[in-house]
Amino acid sequence: MKSIKLPNGTWYYDPAQQLGIKGGFGIVYAGFSSEFGDLAIKRISVDPRNVAHRELRIADELKGKDFEHVIQFFDAGLDDETGSNYIVMVRAEKSLQQELNAGRTFTESETVELMLQVTKGLLEVPELVHRDLKPGNVLFHQGKWKVADFGIAKFVEESTSLQTLNYFLTPQYAAPEQWEYQRPTHAVDVYALGCIGYALLTGQPPFSGTDEDIKQQHLHSEPPTLQSVSPRLRLLLSMMLRKIPETRPSLERVKNLLEQLQESNGQVLPAWFSALSGVAASVADQSAKEKARKRTEQDEQHHRDEVAHEAMKILAMIIDHLFEKIATFAPNAHISPAHTKEKDPSAYPDRTVKLGTAKMTVNFSRFAKVPKDAFSQSKWNIYAGAIIKVEQETNRPYIWGANLWYTDLGKNVDFRWWEVTYMTQPLILNHQKFEPYAVDDLSLADQAASPIIGNIQLGANPKLVDDEAIEDFCDRWANILAKAATGELRYPLRLPLD
Repeated sequence: MKSIKLPNGTWYYDPAQQLGIKGGFGIVYAGFSSEFGDLAIKRISVDPRNVAHRELRIADELKGKDFEHVIQFFDAGLDDETGSNYIVMVRAEKSLQQELNAGRTFTESETVELMLQVTKGLLEVPELVHRDLKPGNVLFHQGKWKVADFGIAKFVEESTSLQTLNYFLTPQYAAPEQWEYQRPTHAVDVYALGCIGYALLTGQPPFSGTDEDIKQQHLHSEPPTLQSVSPRLRLLLSMMLRKIPETRPSLERVKNLLEQLQESNGQVLPAWFSALSGVAASVADQSAKEKARKRTEQDEQHHRDEVAHEAMKILAMIIDHLFEKIATFAPNAHISPAHTKEKDPSAYPDRTVKLGTAKMTVNFSRFAKVPKDAFSQSKWNIYAGAIIKVEQETNRPYIWGANLWYTDLGKNVDFRWWEVTYMTQPLILNHQKFEPYAVDDLSLADQAASPIIGNIQLGANPKLVDDEAIEDFCDRWANILAKAATGELRYPLRLPLD
């Protein structure tokens, strides 16, 4: 046994007894202490002489704490005699990588449960981004899957550079922005967990080949279509593997969606739900094609254009599904074509559907790109928008409209597509003829969303449009079109609507 001295005491490990294969950051050995018994001791590969901060320090958020889904650390630091950094942690029974190496694949329910446990582990330390999540860092201990190696990637990054860090990461699980040396956020962990989901279901991560092959696939290619996987799980994995980090779901949302999948396991779902989930999964698959570029202050506008383009792709596919659903139940409806021959790939054609004397219009062009500071009063960060409205062309004309915004609602959370309607402030004498309505002036939309009382306000609470909310959106607007087609569209009984 070899002894090492770290800040919290002396520890022993057997250099001849290696636990698992060598990883990007180091080798794990069987360790021991009289106080804690069997341990795992990891020797970090980075030479302290070549880094700015010689000693590895585990973040205070991890020291001595017993988490439910994070491997417990006992000590970490530099051993002066060997000149190497070490981490001392509990010894797990096995790693997820060992299970995959043995040829095991997981059922959908097992995959959802395992991914949920890993997500909970990441959420237990919300202040830290793991940066190197992979099956080798998912360990089975005391009947639960737990996350290991929190803080090591951050140490390497702070001590050297983002470029150096990439030499240590596992290519199959590195997010596109990590290949472009961008500062990592929790989105890189979401992406890595999506890759792990693929590995659980198929035995392999989504991309393979040489390191350069894998890099190019992460940056440019869609993951392969998962066969015999439920549309809802396929949709979630596709959402997690979107190229642009801002379009991926947050860890909290991933947790909620996994819990919903877990709750619905074994339930018999109606055929329309399965069909809709399949469409939603296809939408997510196709929206993941766009390359994410290096973003700095100098190219921020370019980055915003990228996000707006990706967002409009998602919205265009949602509207395609809405119009397809209308066509299914009203085959005599006249629907405009979905494709464009515009040279600008970010431009989508305005869409219309006519049914009798009713017409639905979706205007993509008015707000295809929204300037960064357009919503300065409300602090809503909006990348793109559209207008949807239904016109009742009878002896009692009426127009019902709303704006669709790709935004975080000023809450610094997920960027999603939201439906937002507007109304005139009740104390104003001169109201618009038709309410609720859409606005074509960004300053009015900003005013309505701000805490300042003005002439315009929100006509309802914002409603989600994308991903798991697609069906509600489609049903809502199909119902509005149906009312207009029968001449029943009129001023609502109350405003705001909810």
